[in-house]
Amino acid sequence: MGSVSWRKRGNRYLVSWRLDDGSQGGKTVDTPDEARDLTAEKRLEMRRGTWRERRSGRHSFSHWADDWWEVWAADPDRSPTTLAATENRLRRHVRPWFGDRPIERIGPADIRRWQAQLAAKVGRESLLACRSILHRILQFAQDEGAIPTNPVRKALPPKQHPDPEQLLGEAKRRAYTPEEAGRLLGRIPLSWWDHVLVFLGTGLRFGELAGLRCRRVHLDRPVPVLQVVEVRYQAGGQFGSGFKGRPKSDAGIRELPLAPLVVESIRRQLPPDADPDLLVFTGPGGGNGVPVGSRTMLSRYNLRRVYQRAVARAGDDLLAVDPRGPHDLRHTFSTWLEDAGIPARVIDELMGHERSRRGELEGGSRIGARYRHTTPEMAVRVAAAIQERLVVAVQIAEAVLELDNSGGRVF
Repeated sequence: MGSVSWRKRGNRYLVSWRLDDGSQGGKTVDTPDEARDLTAEKRLEMRRGTWRERRSGRHSFSHWADDWWEVWAADPDRSPTTLAATENRLRRHVRPWFGDRPIERIGPADIRRWQAQLAAKVGRESLLACRSILHRILQFAQDEGAIPTNPVRKALPPKQHPDPEQLLGEAKRRAYTPEEAGRLLGRIPLSWWDHVLVFLGTGLRFGELAGLRCRRVHLDRPVPVLQVVEVRYQAGGQFGSGFKGRPKSDAGIRELPLAPLVVESIRRQLPPDADPDLLVFTGPGGGNGVPVGSRTMLSRYNLRRVYQRAVARAGDDLLAVDPRGPHDLRHTFSTWLEDAGIPARVIDELMGHERSRRGELEGGSRIGARYRHTTPEMAVRVAAAIQERLVVAVQIAEAVLELDNSGGRVF
């Protein structure tokens, strides 16, 4: 089983050990009580078989990160987009700081220093995502017995100070009013209008719209709906692009009531044949030798480019908004429903938000949600609220288009 002993060495005390495999080591302490305690601790670890795991704490952080990634990334339900984002953050922001350091030598102070320098480079959401990766790797090492505790638990994340402009109501919004949405839509090419109207009218994520199949659209029901199931991903690099059979979370599988203007947009995009597996929304063609009107694979990057050009063209017409990308349209859908007085629980359900394990999203208790259901009447209310705002947006967009064609300018 090996042996452990201690002896006085000068003014201090040396605890020495030797294992069955011939490896040995030692540690110097200040008092005989510390030497006796350490000797007892080492003997107990030998008896329990945890000694070998403790020795693995000498392995570098990168060694443990590789082992963790091999296990974590092997989950077949892991989203390629999540894999790509996690690999990128691990490579750029976590490994460079902790890489060659023995994992047993990483303490709370090291983590606080890492967080402080990272906060100067990235936003809070990215910082928390990187912290989550570090936590998982160190927890993996703890579970394997390499370290006694996870030091991330003792290093709190940096405090987030409130934005004075936001507190005072002067900060720019990410969501559009119906009038602002119309000014944006008026600067978007007509071939993309249906896409934008459906984003505004459903709050779909890009991958959910790009993966929508004909069999998931039911326009002839009393309240027309679309169902979110299949999703397109574009992870880039080693993770590629393609389609998944389900969203990232179970909450993402949902049914959305459709406003009349959204129904019209979807009807215009439905392919001429009735193959239920065909995609509803595709690219408009017209680039790379593809004729205009050809049904090409919808690209996240093309949509972003179209959106950014429209924002640039709108200029001063969107002074109160802080546009960041097409995801702004999802923010807008949620905000419109809140403005219309739709209950927060229903909005969360329509957005595909998953309730947290620690608590709940706004809208009541977790058990209460089991007893409340979205009725057909509520679905009608949702569709009516969205229709009312889309009508305003389309009217403004048509006015913008008319004046732009005549050389005028819309304010």
